[in-house]
Amino acid sequence: MENLFFDLDRTLWDFERNSAQTLQEIYSEFGLKELGCETFGRFVEVYKVENQKCWDAYLAGRMSQAELRPARYANTLQKLGIDKPGLGRDLGEQYVARSPRQRNLIPGALEVLGELKGRGHRIIILTNGFDEVQRIKVDNSGIAPFVDRVLTSDELGYKKPDPRCFEAAFEKTGCTAGNTWMIGDDFHADIRGAAAVGMRQIFFSPDGLAPSDHPPATVQIAALSELIDCL
Repeated sequence: MENLFFDLDRTLWDFERNSAQTLQEIYSEFGLKELGCETFGRFVEVYKVENQKCWDAYLAGRMSQAELRPARYANTLQKLGIDKPGLGRDLGEQYVARSPRQRNLIPGALEVLGELKGRGHRIIILTNGFDEVQRIKVDNSGIAPFVDRVLTSDELGYKKPDPRCFEAAFEKTGCTAGNTWMIGDDFHADIRGAAAVGMRQIFFSPDGLAPSDHPPATVQIAALSELIDCL
C-alpha cells in the first residue's frame, strides 16, 4: 500500500472553527469589549489581517516563532487603539495554550483516516506548524490512532514548499516520491511543493477552486470522503 503525507491545518484539523472558538474565549475573558473593541467581529477582522502579516514574515524568515506569537496580538491591539502593556503577550500565550486543544475536525476526517488505515496505507502528518502545538492537536482531536508519524517543519528544519522539507521527510520515514501522495489544502505549500520533488498530489479544496496559472494537481477533491475512491 502507498504512503500518504497529510497536511494538518484545514485539511484534517478544522483550523477556522477551532481558532474562532479560542478567539471568542480570549475576547470575552480579557474584557476586550470594555477596553474599546466593541464587537468580537471587529476583533477577528483585524486579527486575521495582522496574523497573516506575521505568518508571511515567519515563512519568509523575517520573524521567529518567539516573535510571531505576541506580535500578532500586539499589532492587533495597536490597530484597535488598545494600549495596555503586556496584553499582547498574554493573549498570545493563551491562544497557543488553548487553541491546539480544540477538537473540531474537517467533516469525514476520522472515518476516512480509519478506512485508509484499515486498507494498510501508512499515514504521516507533514505540517509547517510548530512542533509542540501540532502534536497536541493530533493527540487531542482523536486522529492519533490512525497516524503513524507526525513531522513538523520545526523538526525537519525546513518548511513546505522547500524541497528540502520533503526530502527530509523521506529520509525520516523511508518513503520515496514514487510511493507517496501529498494531500493538502495549500496549493503553494502542499501541491506545488510536492510536485517539485516528483510526488503525486491531492488538492483538498472545499470551495472547488484552484489556481489557474499553475499546472493542476494530480487529483482535486472537495470533500475528504472522495479520498476513499481516489486511493
